[in-house]
Amino acid sequence: MSITVAEAKAHLNIGFDDDDTLIGGLLSAATTHAERYLRREFAVEYPDGLPAPIRTAILQHVAAMFRDREATQEGPLTEPPLLWKDLLSSYRVFS
Repeated sequence: MSITVAEAKAHLNIGFDDDDTLIGGLLSAATTHAERYLRREFAVEYPDGLPAPIRTAILQHVAAMFRDREATQEGPLTEPPLLWKDLLSSYRVFS
């Protein structure tokens, strides 16, 4: 079971629908990024739902991208949250 836009909105504390398309795109990008980083296909390996650390990492990544969504901004652009790799590291496949 993948993370829904409604779950991402709850994580972001957003109660309106104006940004649903944007949030859905960020959720897709964060999920794909996590799958590639871990070298796993979530739908195949976790058909009954993602482990909590992976879900949390994806939601944190969505929040970071939502916060820094402007094409230009003052200061450095952010990478995925630092905790992101810590949450995912034990699930990463190296072979």
